[in-house]
Amino acid sequence: ESGDPLPALVLCNVDWEAMESEGLTEEQKQLKDAFEAFGLKNYVVVEKGDVRIAVFGIFGVDSLACAPTCVLKFRDASLAAAETVKEIREKEDVDMIACVSHGGNGPDESKSEDEILAKAVPEIDLIISGHTHTALDEPVRHGDTYIVSCGEYGKILGTLSMRQKEDGRWEMKEYALV
Repeated sequence: ESGDPLPALVLCNVDWEAMESEGLTEEQKQLKDAFEAFGLKNYVVVEKGDVRIAVFGIFGVDSLACAPTCVLKFRDASLAAAETVKEIREKEDVDMIACVSHGGNGPDESKSEDEILAKAVPEIDLIISGHTHTALDEPVRHGDTYIVSCGEYGKILGTLSMRQKEDGRWEMKEYALV
């Protein structure tokens, strides 16, 4: 044990209610206990300088299809995200809302899970996209929501800079894949 704090684990769309109504399996119980032990939360609030950022996580449909042995059930990412964003707005004083997504994006906007999320929950300022391993040379934007993705396995580092506008939303000032 290093004594270093564990990184925050955020995931808002595990469907514990559905699983508990059916009766948790032994594997589901073990995962629930592990999530509780590691402090899994729907979201966390981090401070960077004088900016307070709520960060929440979601798991997408295609990523579940790629994990056929997963014993967990998940709620629709957009519905769970909308509820989480509403909870953040009611309980927290934050400047920005960011989503760490394991939904992904792709060339077909109608199937690009993070683009669907951005359109369904326009209060999200930034979606950091994973799962599809897409390296986006430019952010994808829907309304005031930006989607960024820097590829796979840490081969590329993404960097960005945003500026808060007068209306409280954010605009991308710089974005680069390194």
